[in-house]
This record gives sequence, C-alpha cells and structure tokens, in this order.
Amino acid sequence: MKRNFNLPKDLVLLISGVPGVGKTTISYELLKRYEEFRIVEETDIIREILRGYNTYIGSEYKLEPDNIYPHDIFLSYDMAKQQCQIMKESILNIINRQKRKKIPTIINGVHIIPEELYLCTPHSNVLFINLYIDSMEALWKRLQHRSPEKYTTACLPILYQTNCDLNNSLQFISRNFCKAYSVNVTNLTIEETLSVIHEILCALY
Repeated sequence: MKRNFNLPKDLVLLISGVPGVGKTTISYELLKRYEEFRIVEETDIIREILRGYNTYIGSEYKLEPDNIYPHDIFLSYDMAKQQCQIMKESILNIINRQKRKKIPTIINGVHIIPEELYLCTPHSNVLFINLYIDSMEALWKRLQHRSPEKYTTACLPILYQTNCDLNNSLQFISRNFCKAYSVNVTNLTIEETLSVIHEILCALY
C-alpha cells in the first residue's frame, strides 16, 4: 500500500470486535506494514491479574468481587461493557503512557469497548476501529477455523448479538468528538480489510 502520510507519534489505535472477526490477525498485519506501530498485549495480563485478585478477595474475605470473566466465557455486550469498566483505568494508563512515550500503538481485545472508553480519551490521536460481521452464517464460518471444543453453534447467538450491539453502539459516538469507525469485514479478505484501514489513516493523517 502506497503511503503519502506519516503516522502521528502519539497515535493509539484501539481495535474492537468479538472473537473471529480478525482483531489479532489485522493487528499483526498492520504491524508488518507500518513499522512505527507496536502492539500492547498488557491488557490481557491485567485481565488475568484482576481475575486472580477477585478470586483471592472472594475466598479470603468472603466479599463479592467485581466480575472479570475468564477467556472461555462468551460475553454479552453488557458483560463486555462491565468488564471494560473494571479495566478502564488500567487501559487508560496504558494509552496515556504510550502517548507520552510517543510510540504509535495498537491495542485490541474483546474488552475494548469504545462506548466505555471514548469519553475518557478525547485526544486527537486516539482512533477506534471496530471489526464486525453482518450475518450469523458468516461469523460461524470464521469461528469454525478456531478451537472446535470452545466454539460451537451454542455460542453463536450470543457472539453474533454482541457483535451487532457493539457495531450499533458506535452510531451514538460523535465523529466530531472521537474518531471511531466500524469496518464490515464479512466479505473482505485480510488485504482488503487492511486497505480500508489504510484509507481511514490516509484520510485522517
């Protein structure tokens, strides 16, 4: 892809979407094409630490902890929002750290919920890109390439509904306040998806 722009040094790209839409694949393909980018995986570590902490609080002090769901639980949109709320301060700290260091950064995950984060990130160079699928059949086709023990037809309705709710939520985010885009990847190849994101970056920067 031909480039006639430079990525801002304090750019943070947050990629959201349900399992199967290609968040990790697209993140690492972007890394190959834009050498400035780095990928931050710390949010998964934070998630596991919080789960361990909550388990300890519950067992030692018999308190009702905030719920950080394990990786084998499929989240409704409300559950994903709750998880993002719990992790929000840690995610924002990572965003602000990377911006201070002026390292263009990609953060992706099921816990990245633009509706929960955008009001806290009114920075000029924070960009949200949501990847979504427009049919249950297309999502199932993608999930079949993943672990068959984990991804069965039973999980499909909740994942597809979360996918739809996440996509719909972006309609209420003003582009004047926050850079947030949804990319329908249903019929796109990896290269075509990267091309769409490239056009977004080109238009912005």
